[in-house]
Amino acid sequence: MLILSKMWEIMGKNDLKEGDKAPLFKLDSYNAGTVDLAELIGEQKIVLIFSRYFGCPICLVDLNELMNRKSEIEDKGAKILYITQSGEKVASEYIKKENIDFPVIPSSKDELYADYGLGLMTAGAMTKIRGKLKEAKNLGIEHGEYEGWEKQGPGQFVIDAEGVLIHAQKGWLDIDSILAVL
Repeated sequence: MLILSKMWEIMGKNDLKEGDKAPLFKLDSYNAGTVDLAELIGEQKIVLIFSRYFGCPICLVDLNELMNRKSEIEDKGAKILYITQSGEKVASEYIKKENIDFPVIPSSKDELYADYGLGLMTAGAMTKIRGKLKEAKNLGIEHGEYEGWEKQGPGQFVIDAEGVLIHAQKGWLDIDSILAVL
């Protein structure tokens, strides 16, 4: 039983898929006050980006792509929410440095990441690490502070106006798959 319990923790307690109701949350963000998902649902589609932490070079490559392409998401009427395991000090530095204007929400692996079924990094994400690290090096991105769980799996979700997941993907950021459902 202990082994099953540990596997539950590692893999994420929920295995969410398209068609499932999105788990609701009400949390303080670092830069946009309290974010209540229940209040946002119905206004527009919501894009949830689960990164790991701002010191992660691969996460910064993905953040760079998100910042370069966020207007494509917003032009389709969607709101971006960015979840990170970074603490307030480091997150605030990146919010200012990158001029991030969408909510950046803190969470531990046992909170939103678990609610959305994101546990241990998937095999698919692991196979992309070498290429993503090479991309980070080419962009001059170095590893920053270690925060959160190093083996945390990233992911992305899109929630429709009824609160239903229309996109659920574990792994590194894939803007094109987000845009395909918006």
